[in-house]
Amino acid sequence: MSNLKSYSNIFADLSQSAYRGRPLSFPKNQQNESEVKFDYSAKLGGTNLPNNGIVYLQPDKTLHTVEVKTDLTIPNPNGGYHTDSYVTGSYQASLLTDEKAGFNAYVVTDTPTLSADTQNAYLAIRGSDAMTLKNWNDWVDNDANFALNNAHIPQAPLATEAMKEKIA
Repeated sequence: MSNLKSYSNIFADLSQSAYRGRPLSFPKNQQNESEVKFDYSAKLGGTNLPNNGIVYLQPDKTLHTVEVKTDLTIPNPNGGYHTDSYVTGSYQASLLTDEKAGFNAYVVTDTPTLSADTQNAYLAIRGSDAMTLKNWNDWVDNDANFALNNAHIPQAPLATEAMKEKIA
């Protein structure tokens, strides 16, 4: 098992960086327009890492806000009805993120841009940080479904699509 404090396993390093509150955290850089350099090298205790511990978080240019609307049918003063739409919430969505489903993925490479020079590309996926009402659907639909029923989780097709689109 890896010691998460030593930064000596690139896979464990990238996995923990997918979560908030870690020393090197991808979520706070998710909306950047260009790549973000992360250095897991010796200054953090990382040794024998590919590319000397240097990786680049690739931007998700498809990230956008989706408005959640509610339609209300209201009676007209002179008879009849009309429908009004109201924005009741919003969430972030993209190829790599579906906040509503609790899916967050990050593409990380060993080069500043994903190109023919790229030797290593990684897809780090973050589940929910904790069970809350906000991400209840993630815990019930994904985590519990997998843990209790040993079933394929609904987020798996999202991860597959993200890998095919970003890395292929």
